[in-house]
Amino acid sequence: MPEPFTLAPAREADIAAIIDIITLSFAHLPTEIALGNVDTPAGRQAASARHLHAWRQHAKNTDVPCAIKCVFTDPATREEMIVGFGEWFIYDKWGQYEQVNELISGHWVEDDEKREIVQRWLEPVVDARRKWLHGRRCAVLVYMVVLPEWRRKGVASMIVRWGVDKCRGLGVLAYLEATEEGKQVYDKCGFETMETVWCNMDDGMREEEKVPAVL
Repeated sequence: MPEPFTLAPAREADIAAIIDIITLSFAHLPTEIALGNVDTPAGRQAASARHLHAWRQHAKNTDVPCAIKCVFTDPATREEMIVGFGEWFIYDKWGQYEQVNELISGHWVEDDEKREIVQRWLEPVVDARRKWLHGRRCAVLVYMVVLPEWRRKGVASMIVRWGVDKCRGLGVLAYLEATEEGKQVYDKCGFETMETVWCNMDDGMREEEKVPAVL
């Protein structure tokens, strides 16, 4: 009997289903709200456009896909659904990693003051990437999401290990920023925590923990 879970490169036609999973997983986080990745028709449309642009830019540099979906195939009906998704931006040439910061640059935030606040808020994440990735060939796991009802079934581990295997094959460093929820998966896959980075809003009331880790 075929395995119920399979991995495959995501297609542009999959973007709506992928944004559904990202929204369910992250739309409540302050960083996502500040970047406009919110659960509204306009927010979903804008997020879709940004991710598709990032995929296309990545494809100009390498044949390795960056968008990986995990598909569940119902054994009885053979119907398929996307239950997990990862974005592995892989840069096997020197100096390319700065491109991955495009998805958290916030340059699309129209209000000048809000854009400056967002960029200042995320500056510690960008600084940590430069600290650990400068001068290296590397891969960055930007998004790793699984539908809530499909968590703890090995989906995330499959996607993470796919990227790890690619990195080992290419001889590049694997890098990610873990949340507390995802850290257990990454630890099992061999990632080593390097430091803890805090993203703080100016009011001091909202903060978000990011844990850079490498393998």
